Amino acid sequence: MDEPLPIDTGTSAEGQVPVAANAPVARVLIDHPVPHLARVFDYAVPEKLAEAALPGVRVRVRFAGRLRDGYLLERVESSDHLGPLATLQRVSGPVQVLGSDLLALCEATARRYGGTLADVLRLAVPPRHARGEKAVLKAEKARAEVGDPGAEDTSDVDGPADEDISADGNEPLLERFGQWIADADTDVDHGTAPPPRRRALAVTPGITPGLSWIRAGLSAARPHLEAGRGVLWLVPDHRELSVLRAGLTAAGIAEVGVLSADQSPEQRWQSWLRGLYGHTRITIGTRAAAFAPVKDLGLIICTDDANRNYLDQHAPYPHAREVSLLRSTIEDTELLFVSTDRSAEVQRLVEIGWLADLTPGGPLRRRAAPVVFVPDEDRDPFAWQRIPSRAWQIMRTALHPRPRDGGVPGPVLVQVPRSGYYPVFACARCQEVARCPRCQATLTTQSEVGPFACRSCGYHAEEFTCSRCRSHQVRSIVRGRARTVEELRRALPDTEIVESGGDDIATVLDETPRLVVATTGAEPYVLGGYAAAILLDSLWPGPWMRSIDDSVVRRLRAAALVRSREQGGVVYLGDEDELIRSTLTAFDPVTFMSRQLADRRALGFPPYRRIIELTGTGADIDTVLSELGEVEELLRDETEGGQRCVGAYPISAGDRVGVRAAEITAARSAKKQPQVRIRIDDPRSL
Repeated sequence: MDEPLPIDTGTSAEGQVPVAANAPVARVLIDHPVPHLARVFDYAVPEKLAEAALPGVRVRVRFAGRLRDGYLLERVESSDHLGPLATLQRVSGPVQVLGSDLLALCEATARRYGGTLADVLRLAVPPRHARGEKAVLKAEKARAEVGDPGAEDTSDVDGPADEDISADGNEPLLERFGQWIADADTDVDHGTAPPPRRRALAVTPGITPGLSWIRAGLSAARPHLEAGRGVLWLVPDHRELSVLRAGLTAAGIAEVGVLSADQSPEQRWQSWLRGLYGHTRITIGTRAAAFAPVKDLGLIICTDDANRNYLDQHAPYPHAREVSLLRSTIEDTELLFVSTDRSAEVQRLVEIGWLADLTPGGPLRRRAAPVVFVPDEDRDPFAWQRIPSRAWQIMRTALHPRPRDGGVPGPVLVQVPRSGYYPVFACARCQEVARCPRCQATLTTQSEVGPFACRSCGYHAEEFTCSRCRSHQVRSIVRGRARTVEELRRALPDTEIVESGGDDIATVLDETPRLVVATTGAEPYVLGGYAAAILLDSLWPGPWMRSIDDSVVRRLRAAALVRSREQGGVVYLGDEDELIRSTLTAFDPVTFMSRQLADRRALGFPPYRRIIELTGTGADIDTVLSELGEVEELLRDETEGGQRCVGAYPISAGDRVGVRAAEITAARSAKKQPQVRIRIDDPRSL
C-alpha cells in the first residue's frame, strides 16, 4: 500500500498516522453491554502494531469517546466504511485467545440462545491477568527452548489453585478418597467392540458409592490421555471438583488444569492459558469450563447434566450440556454424559440414536444398588409418622449392627427437603398457611416462637399474627433441617450429628458411624458409602412440568451414596408418589424418563420443542412475538410490573429463532424501546 489510509486518531487532527503495509484494516468485535453496539467495527492498524495485531488477540480501541476492550477477529485489505478509520490504540497482550474453534463455538452458542457474541465471549474467556499471563508465557518459552512439549511447567499455579478446591481444608481425607477410587476396578464393560463416539451412562453405586461416575469417566478418558489427546471434564460444583481432582491425582494423572469460580483471577487466567498452550492434558471445571481451551481435544465428559448449576445466570443464559453438544459437533470429539439419573434432553438424544446408551440392565443395576424400603401403612401402624418405627430401626441397625448379623457400622444419611426450623408453617388454630403481609410469599421461622421472616421481600417480625383469625400460635407443615436435628438429638442423644446445607455444606466425611442431616443437593460424600439413608418427607419442588423429574433426581443422587445391597446398604424412602417409589426401588432412571417422554412427545412439550420465555409489558411481548413469527404461545401470566409469556417452536427452527431474537433485541435497543427479556430453553419456564 503506497499511501496511508486517512486516520482519525480519536484525539485531534494531527495528520495521518502510518498504517500497516499488509492487511491494514482490523475487524474488531467491541465488548459492549448494549446489544446494538456489541458488533464488529473496522479499525486501522498502525504500523507500530502491525506485528502484534494478530487475529484472536485482545485489543483496546476508542469507541464513542472512550476506550473499550475488543477482540481482533481478522485483518483485511480494505473496509466498506466511508471516511477515515480510527486506529487500534493498544494490543492487550500477545496471546491469541480467540482461536477459530472457540469463535465458532461462541457464535453457535449465541445463535442457539438468542444472544450477542460479546455476551458469550464474556462467559467463555476469563479476564486477563498480566502477572499470571507472564508466568505461563515464561513456562511456554522454556518448553519451546527445551523442545519437549512434556517439559515441566514452572508457572506457580498448582499450589494456590489446589487450595481453592480442597474441600474445607481436609486434604488427608481427600487423599484417602482419591486412593479409594484409584484402587477400585476402573474398567467399564463396553463389550468387544470399541465404544461409540457419543454415549450416555447412568451409573449405579457399585463398589464406590456416589463416585462411580469418576470410575466411568476415568475408563473413558484413559485411552485419549495415553494417545496424547486432551480431555475436558465438567462437574456441577466445587464438591465434585474436589473429589474428582483427588481421584485423578491418585490415579497418576498429573497434568490436570482446574477452572473454578473459587479461584482468584490470576489462578483462573493461568489455568485457562495452560490449557491453551497444552501444558495440561485434562481440564476439569464447572459450567464456564465448557468453553475452556484444550489442545487436541478428544473427549468431553459432562457429569450430572441435569444439575441446575450448569445453567448460567448471565446473558444469554447457556446450559453447559448444550454447549458440550455444540462443541462435540464443531470439534468432532467424543462425548460422554455420565450421571446417576437421566435427563429428558439426553434421553431424547438416545431415542433418536444420536447418543448410545451404555447403562447396564435391570438385574445388574439392582444388585449394585441398595435395598429400598417404602412405608406400608397396612403393616406398620406408625407409618404415618414423619420418622416411622421402620426408619428408626434402619438407623439404629446401621449405626450399631449386631455382631451375629455381620454388618459393618457406618454413617447414616438423613435427607430433608429444606433448611431451617419450620420452612413452611401455618396457623395452629385455623390452619391457614402463614404468608408475608407485604408480598404474600410464605413465611419461614427458625423456632416455634420466631423470629418470622420472608425470603422474598425481607419482611421480619418477632411475633406471628394470623391474617385470618389473629392467632399467634403456629404449627409445622414442612419441618426443616434444624427441626429434624432437634428431634434426632432427643431420640439418639449419644450419637454424633453432622449438618450439611445452606452456607455450611460438607464435601467429604470419613466412615465414622454418625448421623448426617443434609438438605437435598448438600449430601456429603462418605468414604466407603453410607450404611443407610433415610429420605424424609415427600419432595415436590413445585407445580411445573419437571417437578417429578427433579424429585427423582434428588432421591437418586442421595440413594447412590449408599452401599450396595451386597454390602448391606439400605434406603428408607418417605415419598408417597408411585413414580418415585418404582424408580428408586428398581434404581432405573432410564425407564422412568422414557415413559415421561412418551407423554411429552405426544403433547409437543420440551425436549421435543424448544421453549422461549419473554418478560416485559404485554404490548411489547405481543410485538416481539409477531416479529419472531415461528413461536406458538403456550401460556402467559402476570409478574411484578409486567407479564411473562412462554412460547414453543420446532427444534428445526432453533438457529433461525435465536438469530431473529438477537436481531429484535438489538433493534429495540437502537430505537431505545423498552426491552423484553428473552430466555431460551430455561428448564424453569414450564
